[in-house]
Amino acid sequence: MGIQKKIKARMEQAMVKSYFKSWYKRWWGKLVLLIGILFLLSLVYFSLFFVNDFRHIMVGDVFNKELGTWISSEQYKDNQKDISNVLTEDDPFLGTDEPIVYIMAYESFGCVYCKENQADIKEMTDKFGPIIRFVVKDFPTEGLHENVFDAHLAAGCAQEQGKFWEYRDLLFANQNEFAISQLKRYAAEIDLSQNEFSQCLSNEEYAQEIRQDYAQGVDLGVTGTPSYVVNGQLMPGTIPMALWEEIIGFIIKQN
Repeated sequence: MGIQKKIKARMEQAMVKSYFKSWYKRWWGKLVLLIGILFLLSLVYFSLFFVNDFRHIMVGDVFNKELGTWISSEQYKDNQKDISNVLTEDDPFLGTDEPIVYIMAYESFGCVYCKENQADIKEMTDKFGPIIRFVVKDFPTEGLHENVFDAHLAAGCAQEQGKFWEYRDLLFANQNEFAISQLKRYAAEIDLSQNEFSQCLSNEEYAQEIRQDYAQGVDLGVTGTPSYVVNGQLMPGTIPMALWEEIIGFIIKQN
């Protein structure tokens, strides 16, 4: 009997031990350990990111959202110079000198779609003028529209006398009526100096600038009109006002 009691006691003791395992040996204990390890790894991971970002900030680096990486202040300045080279001071523009949104419009005065988009352009520039810079670039559709290059020359001559936007409206209103005599008549309608205008037009004073705009557009991927480059992003085709609001609103949120 004594031996049987001892065996029974040992067995009961073994069963008790099996029911009372250490917490880290149970399934929920293992789960807690796993979660704890993942938390520590995440903490280390984000700490490294924080230290890395802090180090860049301390040396004056700038985070480039388009590239998704940090660039030096020198690289940032070079990028700004590149933008300035494209957005030349002699191009007509609407808006502010310190914009959040840069818009370059590659248009042809002979393009029907450019004409149709003017109402949306006017509404957009009126609404967002304090935060945008809307720059007009020449992209004459030669071969498709007769005398369109002369129309772009004439617009440059009107700009010389400070009336580019008035003349631009007349060109779109009288689309493809671009004979030299007609271009001079439009100049008279907005009281431009006829002698200065005629001399500027006959000398083709803005031919090189128009060719440069066209070449820049091709380099940026422009293949047709209208095409818009918004903060470096090419957007071909007409853009209605509702879409302009979405685009500009998105950029504002990013900034």
